[in-house]
Amino acid sequence: MEMQVRTQVSRRERRREATRQRLIEAALALMQQKPFEQVTIEEITELADVAKGTFFSYFPTKEHLLHAYIRDLTDEVYEFLEALQPETAPSQWEVLRHVMLFIAQRDARSLQITRSLMNVAMQSETLRQMITEIIEEATEHATRGFERGQQRGEFRTDVSARELAHHAVRLYRLCQMEWLMEREHEPLEKIVEEVLEFYKPAFLATRDLQKEANPCD
Repeated sequence: MEMQVRTQVSRRERRREATRQRLIEAALALMQQKPFEQVTIEEITELADVAKGTFFSYFPTKEHLLHAYIRDLTDEVYEFLEALQPETAPSQWEVLRHVMLFIAQRDARSLQITRSLMNVAMQSETLRQMITEIIEEATEHATRGFERGQQRGEFRTDVSARELAHHAVRLYRLCQMEWLMEREHEPLEKIVEEVLEFYKPAFLATRDLQKEANPCD
């Protein structure tokens, strides 16, 4: 009997998650066609093939749906980071680089969706606050990586790990903005690689800079 109850609960959870994903995917599909502010809840639920009232069982507002999408992407990033085993990785810079490129690949799946997210965030205080919290979360994760790198002599120590993390996160956001506004026909990953390579010396310890300058020593 207990096993049957657990199975029923699990089935309900799977159905609920499937409906949630359909709503998100419907909204994203509509965002490929027009700005998010023009997308209606009726259109989302019709495309997802659910009743309009179902939407509010999952998301209080359209902005909360976008937040759920961003949170799903963030969870993917953290799973990827965990797979890199950062605690034992030989280079924290390489961990950072791989994570940034992974994020760039996800963002680059749709220029229109990424652009819509940025536009909505500028207009919606609710979504802006949600994104700010996620950026703070990302900065905390990056800080831990820089702390490990500083302890092992990979990164400079004349500034705090927190400050290094702040600048690293800022670099990605600048890459994203340049891609959206000036270089939309280029791969976002290429822009990120270029910027990271250029600014890498600003993060490394002097010892590592000497190694890069004299690789045969």
